[in-house]
Amino acid sequence: MTIEINSLSSGNLQGAGERGSVQRSGLPGGNRTAATATSTRKDHFDLTGSAGKLQELEGRIANMPIVDAQAVDAVRQALATGSFTIDPQSAADKMLAMEINLP
Repeated sequence: MTIEINSLSSGNLQGAGERGSVQRSGLPGGNRTAATATSTRKDHFDLTGSAGKLQELEGRIANMPIVDAQAVDAVRQALATGSFTIDPQSAADKMLAMEINLP
């Protein structure tokens, strides 16, 4: 996977090396500029296989719904028909466990 970086210009870089220019002042010989031809090649880098997989998974997770719509519909249907039951002891235990685990 290749990602191109287009937002940097050689004017923003200090000591740009081969593609930019370096201004030297305060050195013996006065101000000197070492300039070379600027390349039109764009900078890029390749991700490793693991990094590429992580990026793909990140994208897939970002597109997943936050709520399980089927579970919500099942609860809604159970409430509508009166078949939804609540176990008070289980609910209290879960609420207490959540409270204990809070930072």
